[in-house]
Amino acid sequence: MNGVRESPQGILDKLAHFLVVQKQGGQGEHIDPELHSPPDMSAWGEDQRSAWFSDEMKVLRDCVCFGAKGPRQSILEELAEFHRESIEDAYRKCIEWEKLSIAEWNAADRSTPQGVTDFYNTTTSWRYDLAWYAYLQVTGHSFPQAPAVVRFLRENGAASGELLDFGSGIGLNAQVFDRFGFKVTIADISRPLLAYAIWRHARHGADIKVIDLNDEPLPATAFDVITAFDTLTHVTDFDATSERLHAALKPDGWLIANFDTRAPDDASAWHIQDNELDLDRRLKRAGFAKQRVIGGFLGCYQSIDPSTAVHGLRTLRDRVTLPLEQAASFSRRVRWPTPRRVVNALRRVSALH
Repeated sequence: MNGVRESPQGILDKLAHFLVVQKQGGQGEHIDPELHSPPDMSAWGEDQRSAWFSDEMKVLRDCVCFGAKGPRQSILEELAEFHRESIEDAYRKCIEWEKLSIAEWNAADRSTPQGVTDFYNTTTSWRYDLAWYAYLQVTGHSFPQAPAVVRFLRENGAASGELLDFGSGIGLNAQVFDRFGFKVTIADISRPLLAYAIWRHARHGADIKVIDLNDEPLPATAFDVITAFDTLTHVTDFDATSERLHAALKPDGWLIANFDTRAPDDASAWHIQDNELDLDRRLKRAGFAKQRVIGGFLGCYQSIDPSTAVHGLRTLRDRVTLPLEQAASFSRRVRWPTPRRVVNALRRVSALH
């Protein structure tokens, strides 16, 4: 080989990268279902399969579509109309949303909580990301969150009542819950996202209340259900947020939430929290008991009294077992040696000399 030989540390780093499955950093461009292979339904779990063939899934499609138009046309035309741009520009921004979001993040100092809040209050790229993500759900290329959660709530005696969609984005999931009879409130810190959600709800005839988290607190003991889809890793004050969500729930109410943690990367800088197991422990410490997981990632947490001795013992247990859970999680990412993997690893090391 020409050039400088790889250092021993460099060789070890590359070997470790080969042997351990790396956490996702940036997600890259969105796929276009019209240019991509159909979803592999044989790889779906039971929750995704049940949701896909359900009446709840039909409602999600109806909420995405406007009038007699299909989901793709509806999403692109709505984005283009709201932003006063061409369909072609709207499509490009949907596919390239991450590149646009990186530029928005880098436009100012994000090293303080206020800097992060300012990002949320100026970003427009997330409108395109979330709208296209909704499209991917109705084509089967992403997990249909709201339909699966509605099914879970119905099975667990929570088929109606007051529901808060916390970190509501463009408000699509709120539309689904509204259609199933929940009295829905959306809450977000991003005013650009709230503006688009309010515009879409008016356009689709959805009567949904709004909380701007910049200047409005969550009401106490007000909600039977709170959803926080792909939200809690973006908050700078996780423990305080967990306590506020607990205070906003009625006794025995449900919090449905996930932790979309990412590896450090320019394209994941807004994923502030990075340890999903620790986040799960801290959320439970605030007064929640995890009862189920939907689709392998959506935790179903029931509100409990955090002052009881039983909860104190559970919290202590979680604290003690966290290192074991983290070790097990890492173990699942290791590509344990097989004859083929050993040969491939040796070949990679040899190629560095």
